[in-house]
Amino acid sequence: MKKPRILFLICMVAIGLYSCDRIMETPEDTNIPEPKYFKEVLRDSTFTLVQLKDALLSVYPIDIGSNENLFKFIDLLDSTRTVHSTAISYMTKDPRGNDILASGLIVEPVGQRSKGVVHFFPSAKIDKSTIGSEIMLTFEGVLGFFGYTIIIPDLVGYGVSDHVEYPFLYSDNTGQVSYDLHLAAAEYFQSIGRTFPKKVTLAGYSMGGMGVVALHRHIEQQIPQKFEIVHSYPGGGVYDLGRAVDFYKEHRRCEFAFLPYMFVSMNFWYDLNLDYSQIFIDPLLANMDDWLSRKYLSHEMKEFLAPEMDTYMHPDFFTPEGNVHLNKVDSCLRLHSVLDGWAPKAPMTIVHSVNDAVAPFTIAEEMYNNFRKKSNRVTLMTSTEDHFSYGIEYFASLLIYLTIK
Repeated sequence: MKKPRILFLICMVAIGLYSCDRIMETPEDTNIPEPKYFKEVLRDSTFTLVQLKDALLSVYPIDIGSNENLFKFIDLLDSTRTVHSTAISYMTKDPRGNDILASGLIVEPVGQRSKGVVHFFPSAKIDKSTIGSEIMLTFEGVLGFFGYTIIIPDLVGYGVSDHVEYPFLYSDNTGQVSYDLHLAAAEYFQSIGRTFPKKVTLAGYSMGGMGVVALHRHIEQQIPQKFEIVHSYPGGGVYDLGRAVDFYKEHRRCEFAFLPYMFVSMNFWYDLNLDYSQIFIDPLLANMDDWLSRKYLSHEMKEFLAPEMDTYMHPDFFTPEGNVHLNKVDSCLRLHSVLDGWAPKAPMTIVHSVNDAVAPFTIAEEMYNNFRKKSNRVTLMTSTEDHFSYGIEYFASLLIYLTIK
């Protein structure tokens, strides 16, 4: 039944965030010296709860706007609550290992002591303009209204680094870039004479789900470990890019209209010199410079690209042999996985629907089984909802718990 599942998810989140709250009563400084990562404050703004709907609708006009219950829930909250958003720039690495300036967002409650830190990854961001450091208040940052400090990475390819392509689900780079933002946030707090806790909760859904696992892995692989994970909640993520593409090939269908951008990203970062006439067909081939320019929202992309992949992918894509240019990409995307070679030490709750047609459940299940062989700190929560409906449930569970708390 749906209600027990929601309540259980809320309880699981509550355990992690309650631990985080207790730590924040005596915050610990990370003892980071002069700033190495943090560069500058780009802009800052203060928002009231009444501005929340406009912010949500600007980024998620279809999925959020059609969920009346979420807005009814928001209407019941104290409308005087405010948050302060600070966009910062910082130094990190691009997928080639070169230094690059990136950006991210810090959202804090106003008029109350923070209950803890949540590093919250954005879901599928299609266009460049609705990124956190640009609009200053995102869905993920809404948790700031409930008393938590939220760290939201733009990731490479967005914000101040939007002159390069987004490394599409590159797990190693995602872990590095988000970790460096967390270090930069600690340095920023230190620069204004405030302490920054070592303990952090990780959250994110869809593309953000992979980010959670990537950052969890990256934090625990550091020696010495500068941050301590209270709990991580990866939801609806694509945890192995190669296996995901195999799934889409088999079903000849993908609900995520921006998958073709993966080929643009691979071509950019791996210098593949692709012949796109061997990858796409018209009308995508003739319009790819416009359609894949990252200026359209996800629901706008759906107007161009149907879920049926044979309407835009080259016929060779669906054959075992592929072709020279498709195979170049295939060899690269196999490098991006968080499934093997490690297991989480801190608690992790994997949240994934068995009917997810965007992020295959079989991959999440394989990740869970791999982790359970080495760790007893991992749990798996499932649902029969579709990808987008379970995403709303994922976020709502966090909101409900924080409101009750």
